[in-house]
Amino acid sequence: MTVMIRFILSLIIIIPLESLAIYKPEYVVLEKTGELEIRQYPDLIVARTRVEANFEQAGNVAFRRLAGYIFGKNSESQKISMTAPVTMAPEADRDGVYWISFFMPAEYKLADLPEPVDGLVEVVRVPAAKMAVLAYKGGWSEKKYDLQKERLMSLLVGTRWGISGEPIWARYNSPFRPPFMRSNEVMVPVE
Repeated sequence: MTVMIRFILSLIIIIPLESLAIYKPEYVVLEKTGELEIRQYPDLIVARTRVEANFEQAGNVAFRRLAGYIFGKNSESQKISMTAPVTMAPEADRDGVYWISFFMPAEYKLADLPEPVDGLVEVVRVPAAKMAVLAYKGGWSEKKYDLQKERLMSLLVGTRWGISGEPIWARYNSPFRPPFMRSNEVMVPVE
């Protein structure tokens, strides 16, 4: 089978799977100027884990832990639906330390979710926040992320929005999706 045929078949298989109804947190767009969006997110519940690793490895380490939780490695052996995006944020003032999170589906309240079996996973409520967001397509390299993060910061210069937290990287697609088709966002809390 030629490379082109395999590529087309993979697109036929991957795209429909990723277009299934996957929960994504709802938000309200407060302002949009060109590529820059200011969004209001409500309180959300996440399963998250703290990872000490380089940028490229952190997501892989965390994904296994968090996927274990939603696939039944919890106090109830309960399966929880996959959601998007997977977010990654540096821990303030700590190089090489990241918090990676999966959002919990909207039908769950914090008290309804089972306890993680893995002590490195926690389920917490994230308070409502305003976020400045820049969406982009492409691969998951640190270089690409840094470029987009700098673009977001430069778009905020001269606006009324002040940065109030660490940048967050949001990835919406599976690693099986070709890099040029991946949807990503860089976001940062603002006031």
